[in-house]
Amino acid sequence: MIAACPAWPVHCEIDLKGQVYRIQHTLHLNPLTMRLTNGVLDASGLPDGEPAILVSSDGAGQPESYDTAADSIDHIVLTGQLKADGIVLDNRNDDNIRAAAITLENVSISGFRHGLTFGSHAYVFGLSHVQIHNNATGLYTISGAVDAGERITLEDVNVFNNTLGVDDEGGMELDWLGSRLDYNAMTAVISGLWSFDGHIEISPPHSPPIRLHALVGQPAGSLFMTAGSFVIVSQSDGKASSDYWVQSDSPYSAIQFPARTYGVRGKIAVMNGPAPVYGPALPAFNPN
Repeated sequence: MIAACPAWPVHCEIDLKGQVYRIQHTLHLNPLTMRLTNGVLDASGLPDGEPAILVSSDGAGQPESYDTAADSIDHIVLTGQLKADGIVLDNRNDDNIRAAAITLENVSISGFRHGLTFGSHAYVFGLSHVQIHNNATGLYTISGAVDAGERITLEDVNVFNNTLGVDDEGGMELDWLGSRLDYNAMTAVISGLWSFDGHIEISPPHSPPIRLHALVGQPAGSLFMTAGSFVIVSQSDGKASSDYWVQSDSPYSAIQFPARTYGVRGKIAVMNGPAPVYGPALPAFNPN
């Protein structure tokens, strides 16, 4: 069906009609012309190291265009194997007008090494109603990505039950709206500027749930949470069991904690490291 799609400028809808398809190799989607919708993709037989879906406008005959609004991956369930990757947005062509950005909506991604990867020329796009779960790493950003990471918006996105929820190695700007980072063994590595509105929950951790890094030549990784967000270490006895929630490597990083926290004040409190803490992090919130 993908091979049958016409060339630019014709837009092509690949409708799976609610069926289950087993894929053996990478599906290449052109974000300038293609929409993938309505079905289940089983990538459990994918070779190690391959992505199930590669979103890229690389290739001869493509226009210089920002026209990605009509194209999406939506109403798709994607399952895989833990040595392969799920959806990768990455454009190797250094013409920065070409795109690796496509709207994701009503998508579930599970069972991969990296569930969703943002690479070069992936910027200014959105995800909504997306579930990323049971992966080694849920969401991954590529180190050294070119022309990438500007204001990626995640609305009603649930990243849960991954070994590492988010590994931001590219220092990208992620805006989370009404989203959840729940029960990942480690919540996130943050190397860019995040704004977060939502819910973060974890069982009593064995390592810092969130780590803030600073990349050379970029603003230090920082997390600014809304007052309506909620941070909880889940336990049965109502006592704080986490020594700290955030580990910082740089004094130029920052954390703004929300008004509602539970179980996150141990011996060290919210932050361990040189970065400052802003906002009403104290006193801890104890629900009735």
